[in-house]
Amino acid sequence: MEKMNKQAQAKKGFSMKKSVLGLIFALASSVSAHQALAAEGGTLYFGLSGEPATLDSTINAGTPARTIRLAIHRGLVNYGADGKLSQELAQSYEVSTDALTYTFRLRDAKFHDGSPVTAQDVKASIERITAADSKATYRNELGVIKAIDTPDAKTVKLTLSKPFVPLIHYLALPESAIVPAAWIRDHGKDPNATPIGAGPFKFSTWERGRELTVEKFDGYYKQGKPHLNDVHYVFYADENTRVNALKSSDVDIIDYVPWKDAASIEVDSNLKLASTTGPFMMLQFNTKFEPFSKPEVRQAVSYAIDRATVINTAFNGRGTPIYGIAIPEGYMGYSKEKANYFSYDIAKAKALLAKAGYPNGFEARLLSTAQYGFHNNTAIAVQAELAKIGIKAKLDLPDWSGRIAKNNAGDYDFLVAGTAGDIADPDWLSNFFYGGQQLVRLNNSAYFNDPVINDLLDKGRVTLDTAERGKIYGQFVDRALEQSPFVYLMWRDQSFGLRKNVKGFTNIPGFLTFQSGITVEDTEME
Repeated sequence: MEKMNKQAQAKKGFSMKKSVLGLIFALASSVSAHQALAAEGGTLYFGLSGEPATLDSTINAGTPARTIRLAIHRGLVNYGADGKLSQELAQSYEVSTDALTYTFRLRDAKFHDGSPVTAQDVKASIERITAADSKATYRNELGVIKAIDTPDAKTVKLTLSKPFVPLIHYLALPESAIVPAAWIRDHGKDPNATPIGAGPFKFSTWERGRELTVEKFDGYYKQGKPHLNDVHYVFYADENTRVNALKSSDVDIIDYVPWKDAASIEVDSNLKLASTTGPFMMLQFNTKFEPFSKPEVRQAVSYAIDRATVINTAFNGRGTPIYGIAIPEGYMGYSKEKANYFSYDIAKAKALLAKAGYPNGFEARLLSTAQYGFHNNTAIAVQAELAKIGIKAKLDLPDWSGRIAKNNAGDYDFLVAGTAGDIADPDWLSNFFYGGQQLVRLNNSAYFNDPVINDLLDKGRVTLDTAERGKIYGQFVDRALEQSPFVYLMWRDQSFGLRKNVKGFTNIPGFLTFQSGITVEDTEME
């Protein structure tokens, strides 16, 4: 704590000096205040809602881990601040007309150890993800790559076993980062190994339980970036402590602004709120638990919950109800007609329960977490709503790591989830709805496996014609609403809180808000 106080005092002193010098300069010149005060360098303190369990570049270990890794690593492509695909280590790429071959031309870029980024590094990185013993989050998706050829040091040719339209989007995820082949050889099996990437910042120190620091990488391939000298990622699991750290200027940015604090940040002249709508709240079912094995029961739950109650109880009224499937307007598969498939209808919910053989309801264990207030309060609201139709929900509220472990083990009857699609392509739905061999995973209703849905998702992945692809996802939506392995509750506002002197950091819109950490390369301190 003494170290943290010293850091905060040093930071405040530095900020005060900058402000005084900036004011003098502004008075002495005719340039704008922004030009007068903006300066290269400086230290950014970033308050995160949790400490990463691992920095393994192939594992999606949650938003705090992604935020840090997006400072350290880059992929062949990534999603940029505008939410569109940006060419990163790949200067260009071509896709064959049959969509079976992707050819990437690499730019001149360096890793943090000074070695050049080569085709062999790309090959080794992808083979690490797709290896038979890999625990990589997107191993299955990249498993469609059957051969990797490296005709020269700057050319990589990926050959697929079948067309896979969304491949480029999966390559844009943080978990598809490119790391040195030599690092993989020497450290690839060590989850605690010091990471080496080709991003704007290089790993410096990690004081467990407190903070992780990255430093500016002078060899970064984008000229003039990053602007900052270093970034301190400080861990605040308690949301009130995190907000207070921002308000007292101990940190410059915080993630996961609690909804109860959003208004106070908006009206504070020293702060600003960067918000987007993209993540959603939902319930997901263990379909081995007999009442929830029946689609009628799952539909009954959807009809029984007043979304306004959830929004007001857990999100201080900030959110938009969902009565269909959480497909954003403008995304493939969205249908205005089907957006209100369900409604709040207690009588209909009770009739469906009776039809399924549960006229008096039943008891079920609802998994959430005590660590995040909005998860906890969503569970409380759902518990109260379902009591109206005789479903007695017993709350299971472990800490976040315990909640994730139970989720991954299928150890729940139903659970509260707050999440979003990972990619801007409609194949994001596969990670939620696809069944098969791996029937329990983070975003999948446990043991849900519908052959019709699997077939539609398979067709969507390989269909090259955009109009035909749209029809397939329309059919998918019809079937998904009928089966209802999820109950979608609401779109939620996702916000970062920032000091007014922080410029350039962007809360990427829609599903990509959880990848906003990439914009730390654009961030400046005035």
